[in-house]
Amino acid sequence: MAVTEDREILAARDLLARYADVYPLDGDEVVPVEDIAASFLGLLVKDAPLDDGVSGMLRIREREISVNAAEGARWPRRRRFTIAHEVGHWQLHKDDIADLVVTRTHDHVPAAREQAKTPEQIREREANRFAAELLMPEARIHTAVDVHGADVVAQAERFNVSALSMAWRLYNYGYITRRPQRHDYEGLD
Repeated sequence: MAVTEDREILAARDLLARYADVYPLDGDEVVPVEDIAASFLGLLVKDAPLDDGVSGMLRIREREISVNAAEGARWPRRRRFTIAHEVGHWQLHKDDIADLVVTRTHDHVPAAREQAKTPEQIREREANRFAAELLMPEARIHTAVDVHGADVVAQAERFNVSALSMAWRLYNYGYITRRPQRHDYEGLD
């Protein structure tokens, strides 16, 4: 199977490898995204009362990630993706953006559907792809499927991500053939 080597994918792999050099990870361990953000990158992660439809924001100068408290309480696995997404902005875009990146719920459109055109849309797509690779590393996905099969819900639980995020990962690697739809996975996270 071909291995993806886009800039944002390589950046996620590099960050995870550098983290694992300092804090060794078991091959089956859930990626500790909040610890990577806080302990390794020095970013304050906090839950905040953000507007409906705003999943998170990165304040670059303050080195702070705010996550929608209500959304995070309702969907803890989505909260992990939001943190990973904002870490992606930090790693990829902090030198290109004056100070603030706001991530809205609709920004989590799967890469397969996106036609990124504006610089903001391109940054959002890159941050989404970074987050997916950080939380669900490609090599670990292939190993997990080889050992445990391509059950979306079981793999989502194994990686502590939303079923929809896992479905997109499995779909993009050809392990499932039906294009993921949000309504197929509502209530599973």
